[in-house]
Amino acid sequence: MSNRREIEGIDWSGDRILPAFQAPQALTVFDLRGASAEVQLSAVTMVGLINRPQPKVYLITSDEEVFWLKEALGSIPQETSVANGDGILAVLLIGYRTAIQGMIIYNPDFSDSINIATTMAGQREGIVVSPTQAQDWQQTYNLPILADLRTYQWNNRLQAYDWARQNLLPNSSSHAVAGLDPKNAAGLRSFLVATNTFVYYLDSRNFLPDVTNNFQSERGLMQAIFKEYSPGAVHLGWFIDEGSGVSLTSDAALTVLATDNFYNLEVWTSVQSSTASAREAPLAEAVPTLSANQVAISFTISDGDNLQYIQHHMLRLWRDSSRGSIPIGWTISPALIQAAPGLAAYYYRTVTANDDFIAGPSGAGYMFPSRWPAQELPGFLQRTGRLMESMHLSTLEVLDIDFLQSTGIPIIANLRQTGMVLSDPNLQLRLIQGLLPYGLHGLLNGAGTRMPKVHMAQGVPVYQNLGLADSVSKTLELVRNAVSSNQQRPLFLNVYILAWSMTPSDIKKVIQQLGNQYVVVTPGTLMTMIAKGK
Repeated sequence: MSNRREIEGIDWSGDRILPAFQAPQALTVFDLRGASAEVQLSAVTMVGLINRPQPKVYLITSDEEVFWLKEALGSIPQETSVANGDGILAVLLIGYRTAIQGMIIYNPDFSDSINIATTMAGQREGIVVSPTQAQDWQQTYNLPILADLRTYQWNNRLQAYDWARQNLLPNSSSHAVAGLDPKNAAGLRSFLVATNTFVYYLDSRNFLPDVTNNFQSERGLMQAIFKEYSPGAVHLGWFIDEGSGVSLTSDAALTVLATDNFYNLEVWTSVQSSTASAREAPLAEAVPTLSANQVAISFTISDGDNLQYIQHHMLRLWRDSSRGSIPIGWTISPALIQAAPGLAAYYYRTVTANDDFIAGPSGAGYMFPSRWPAQELPGFLQRTGRLMESMHLSTLEVLDIDFLQSTGIPIIANLRQTGMVLSDPNLQLRLIQGLLPYGLHGLLNGAGTRMPKVHMAQGVPVYQNLGLADSVSKTLELVRNAVSSNQQRPLFLNVYILAWSMTPSDIKKVIQQLGNQYVVVTPGTLMTMIAKGK
């Protein structure tokens, strides 16, 4: 690991999960909508080199990128290129030719060579191209061929990524590793090139050894790759299987930030100080006192750990006409303040008293506490606490997994339906003790079960969520069953809502059908009510 290469001018100091790029002087905007996947791949890998260490180019791939450019990045001088679609590459190659040393040709018949070419691009300052592009550009733009991956005799992705582990990983960044579907032409790819990050795509459910590759399995190779990184490094992108993938990164004490479709991340991390100072604490909600037979209920929307969700789908939910008219809890990544302070500033600037931000899952990044090495937990909690404090977050959503679920193998994983609850009371207590100095006042536990539970630990409510709710009818069924089967009053319910299936308007429909015995509050207020015995 002594030869690991960091890009000069990109700041990883101060226990940063993600680096800060240098503040841009101006941005040239290119609209990639309508461009072929082949052109997008070449464009984003070249832009990664152009944007190191100071971003100069911003790419548009959806309406959200247009919105954010005006709403959160409008203070940066901008010029929009008239080039569009496939014509963008010619403009980039003419205008920024000095940013690249040559071409890296991937093998169209072996898609994983795209990821290996991406890793090479960061190390050799090359643009990733198809064989056809290489033939057209070699003389037109005076671009030499740096590597031709068609000449490598890999039989499968296991062999390819094992070769990359041995030959490319030692010269990549020590701070980050990324899982990225090679079919994803754009997304996070520019940031991975810019930061010289090692890129792979393997299946953590594949336990079977390959007799042609030293009896190694894809799962085993993932573990070998992760061992090359120190605890606290970040895993970017995503996994083929969530549960088993996050289990392996947690085993290695790697923080996960779901980012495979996060665009322009190098631009977002470069806009730091001016937006961070604009943050304000969310507005407080009055704490009601329940009368006899009343039920206090709150709703928490899932997936806040997912940075690309915050950039795209959460924005659509946030602009729903019902938001602000009903109390809703929004999970949000504490790492957002480092990854994209401008995004955080927008959400905090437009928050209402009915919007309650909740950290996680499960802290500074996505992780399973029971899989995290015990000796590394204090450092993770300290990092989480500092980020929560800076984001004015006092409630944490935690997800966990048991051994059977961690295999990711459906027939085995489905034997257990624990709702991703952290069930170990000693581990719950460790989380609370580690975060109390940073103002923790509530712990929401799990993706949801049919029977909610609550207890106090060190004065902090630990609440096992009701859920997972993915429709109006399912939510009503969960709530009514929980109320009818639990005679305790007052009763406190927090419903965990699947972000991809329900909207604030759907939650409002649920509330309208609940009746007068229900008092709807934010999750933070629910935690306060439980703590005060209201």
